[in-house]
Amino acid sequence: MSVEKSHIRNILIAALGALMIALFPGTTHARLSGEAELGYVKADTEAGGAKVLDASSFYQRYSLLYSTQGALYQGRMGGYDLSLGYEWGSFDTSIKDPSRPDDPLGNTSLSLSRGHLLYRGEFYLDPQELPLKLKVYSYDMSRITMDRDTLTTLGSGMTQPGLVTSLENGTHIITGATLLLGVKSGLTNGYNAIFRHIPLVMLDYRDEIDRDLKSFTPIDTRLRRLAFVSLNKRDNWFHYRTTQFEDYLNSFNSFEENQIQLGTVDQSLTRRWIDMTNWLKISADGMHTKRMSKDVTTSFEEYQLNLFGIAERKAWQARTFSSFTRTKDNLGITLERRIPLYAAGVAGQDAEWSANVYSQETDVTPPVGRPYTTSNISGAIRATMFKRSQFTLSPSLKAEHNDSREGKLLSLEGGIETASTRRFSDVFTVAAGYDVKVFRGDGVRGSSQYTNHDATLRVGYVPGPTVRVTFRENLTAASGQNPQNYSNSQITINNGFGGTVSSSAAADLYDRNRNTIDGYVRSVSSADVAWIPLPRLQVSFGVSQDFLSPDNAPSDSLTTLRNTINYSTPTFSTTLENSFWVRSVGGGVDHLIESRGTIDYRPDKSLANLLQYTFSKRQDHDGTDYQYVDLVQRLTYSFYSRAGVYSKPLEISEEFNYNKTTTINGGVMSEGTAKRFTLSARYYPVRFLLLGVTSRFSFIEPEGVLEQAYEGVMALTFRKFQASLNYSYGRRNERGGIIEKRLSANVKKVF
Repeated sequence: MSVEKSHIRNILIAALGALMIALFPGTTHARLSGEAELGYVKADTEAGGAKVLDASSFYQRYSLLYSTQGALYQGRMGGYDLSLGYEWGSFDTSIKDPSRPDDPLGNTSLSLSRGHLLYRGEFYLDPQELPLKLKVYSYDMSRITMDRDTLTTLGSGMTQPGLVTSLENGTHIITGATLLLGVKSGLTNGYNAIFRHIPLVMLDYRDEIDRDLKSFTPIDTRLRRLAFVSLNKRDNWFHYRTTQFEDYLNSFNSFEENQIQLGTVDQSLTRRWIDMTNWLKISADGMHTKRMSKDVTTSFEEYQLNLFGIAERKAWQARTFSSFTRTKDNLGITLERRIPLYAAGVAGQDAEWSANVYSQETDVTPPVGRPYTTSNISGAIRATMFKRSQFTLSPSLKAEHNDSREGKLLSLEGGIETASTRRFSDVFTVAAGYDVKVFRGDGVRGSSQYTNHDATLRVGYVPGPTVRVTFRENLTAASGQNPQNYSNSQITINNGFGGTVSSSAAADLYDRNRNTIDGYVRSVSSADVAWIPLPRLQVSFGVSQDFLSPDNAPSDSLTTLRNTINYSTPTFSTTLENSFWVRSVGGGVDHLIESRGTIDYRPDKSLANLLQYTFSKRQDHDGTDYQYVDLVQRLTYSFYSRAGVYSKPLEISEEFNYNKTTTINGGVMSEGTAKRFTLSARYYPVRFLLLGVTSRFSFIEPEGVLEQAYEGVMALTFRKFQASLNYSYGRRNERGGIIEKRLSANVKKVF
């Protein structure tokens, strides 16, 4: 169906809604609104005394919209919402390079004007004494948007030209209807006994048309969806859904999809549960989906069966969410079975337990080649005992078997943990554990056996309410040949590798990311102290030693020192983070020091001060040095007056940015420095008038570039009227001197 026919159909729907509104008395609220916007932009650039850019842009946009809404029979029958209007916009942009008048890339003219029909028609019927709900709607309320500077980068970056180069205004029509027929709670008429036997039926249709062939990214698509849902008995629902998507610019994106579903899923696609007994409930559904497309990679046919169950008793509970799927696509036929089972419970008042079993099996029959099967079966059980004693005891067992095309892997894990309770001490906390993992693999590396041992100890000491001391020791060891099979879901090979030690890019080089190694011994010791000397002051210190000794490789030692200070009051807050890393690998030593800080001082509502800094310095064993410094300082002062209404007539702000990067490699030093100072003021002589000025000075080394940028703005802001005038001037000492000028004006009226 063409877009013109769609418009005719939508107008007929709106006319039908208006006729029905005329037949049913009710309350009405109508309003007329509109917008008018005009804008002009002028941008000039000179380089070495010669003009290299002469550009201007004029744009305008107008819209008018009539809206009315109301209720039928004081809301007892339903209501409606209608809108009808029109929007039109245009722009005329000219870009010229007088220094190269014959260059087609630097000399172009753009002009475009487009109109757009705005409408919205929504009618909903909801009789209070009938088991019926009907909603019919059609609307296209998308507004015109103007894209700026999409063709090329204009100017040298001191001032942004803001030239309109594209206009987005297409057809975005959404039409649909939803009918819900069946039992409705709250009916009080005498026919309620008859209505009770009417099955619940829902019919939903939605049609979306997107068409914009003149935009920067053209689009011409249509999406139609139809859904039929019927409640058979109790919570057994029947669904039929069909979807048609047409892409008229690229037919390979078009597809048609049909879906049939039967089970305990209601019309809003919410899962319903059937109470089999007072402690057992189930939910089940089956679904068939078929998608057809010219693109064979997106075409498929799928059958899916879901069986969920929840059992809850006083001492235990269990859940399962099983699914069975058969898919036929360009990769062949795939059969997948997922059966998880989760259980947990208590054994008296002194113990609790949890267990899970998971099974996933996938059979694939490709069009060419031999069929293959992948599977993953795992199980785990854990118990926590002696909860009311001085120490708890938590044994755990895990088993997992993974079979893939890369090989087979059998994993076993057993562990035991103990932790102190309040019955042991209010000052000391002790926790310890031991874990062993055994991996037997048969894959790309041949047959292998690998063992992980992991022992942990944590001791906490709280001598008072202001001090907390924590000591941790983690000793791990591995022996054998690493199978390098990481498809397990429960048991991880070489746990504890690959963690991030900092958020900075420089410190990330010190991460442990060597989980592919074979035999090794690793010891990680750490001590942390948290101290609160004052109610608003928090200080923490930490030190850690990470020693890694792999087989047939140099030892790796990483020492880390950390310090954090936080202090906050209603007017002052500061955060300081300091870190120091020393890494030694095979005799080579790397150093990294990093410091971050933020100071925020607001003594009153008028004054706001902010200071932020980042400093990092790294020295590698190969002689390469890196240093990075970033500093931001900002000061804002606001003047307040109380002449009838409390207001802020004047605000002055200052900001300084400093950034320096230094690299020394092979005795050769390279560095880059950027300094920027910004001063701005915003003045409100009256509440609706803004006068603003901004000046920015930038100095960039080693190029010796000096930038000066100035900007002035005047704006009027009323509830239904806005106007602004902006002028920018920029100067840079490159190419014999670059000068940029920009003037823009904008007026917008809303009624």
